[in-house]
Amino acid sequence: MSLRFGILGVLANEPLHGYEMKNRLESMLGGAWEVNAGQIYLTLQKLERDKLIEPVGARGDRRKLAYRLTEAGHRELDRWLAEPEIEPQQLREGIYLKLLLAGRKSNGNLASLLARQRRVYLQRLHDLGELEKRARRDGREDLVLLVRGAVHHTEADITWISECAEGLGFLEQRTGE
Repeated sequence: MSLRFGILGVLANEPLHGYEMKNRLESMLGGAWEVNAGQIYLTLQKLERDKLIEPVGARGDRRKLAYRLTEAGHRELDRWLAEPEIEPQQLREGIYLKLLLAGRKSNGNLASLLARQRRVYLQRLHDLGELEKRARRDGREDLVLLVRGAVHHTEADITWISECAEGLGFLEQRTGE
């Protein structure tokens, strides 16, 4: 997730200070992503420098400073929301580089890497299922849609790992999975 646009998005409706932004983002994403407070404040500095946000009033208790979107910030958020995602982010994932590099090492043990990665994907699928149940129980249909997208990606990742193992001759006999 782009923290820059996440912050602009949560500021679209009302001014907030950094920890409120952190809490809103984490809540909005159903607790699936823990936002780093330090990264929030670093991003706030950049957004203020770029004149996309501005402080509101004086510092409150605990020296907290609320921010709001500027007109330029609203335009930037609207522009970003209207654009489809075009970056091939999946090729930036570490697993792709690991597979390429492990395959070049004589003792890279690709079979073991593929098996461990498959277990990670299966655990992710389980965790997403639990998050989807909570989102449905809480009436968060917006979050259910996001989780379903992640489920589809994870299912595709499991299929891909199996295809890699098969293509490299590492497919093990699996029962009950």
